Amino acid sequence: MAVDFSAFDEKVDLGALQKEVDEAPDVSFSDVPDGVYIVSIEKMEIKQTKAKDKLMFAVQCKIKEGDQQGRMIFFNRVILGNKTTEKWNDGRAIKSVCTWVNELLSEDDDPVVFVNYTDFAGQILEVFQSIQGAIELEVKYAANAFNPITINEVFDL
Repeated sequence: MAVDFSAFDEKVDLGALQKEVDEAPDVSFSDVPDGVYIVSIEKMEIKQTKAKDKLMFAVQCKIKEGDQQGRMIFFNRVILGNKTTEKWNDGRAIKSVCTWVNELLSEDDDPVVFVNYTDFAGQILEVFQSIQGAIELEVKYAANAFNPITINEVFDL
């Protein structure tokens, strides 16, 4: 299905818009470099993939200090719809999420365990709500690694 862009062209003053584009400063964008960062967790959930055919665990972290302060880093893991191999399947993906999330909890908290997807999504939401604004993390970030965000330490605020 093609988009009719002419309908959008008719909604704006193209001359004024072109002037804004010409006068806008050049902006270069670079990826967040791999490294160790102090972060807060801004979002953590179980959601559908863009194609809406799989479920995934998704985390967004905000860098709190240093040259990259204010930038976001991400960790996404498909937990339903993985190609099953000897080394990887949905069960291993879910277990890896449980292990990662349980590192955020105190010793007194009940660990996250998988019973079904509905319950699992609820547990992830409960953990997110309990830690939001209450902890920060020191993480190792490696954008192209299988586990892009590794938790080094959890700090209570």
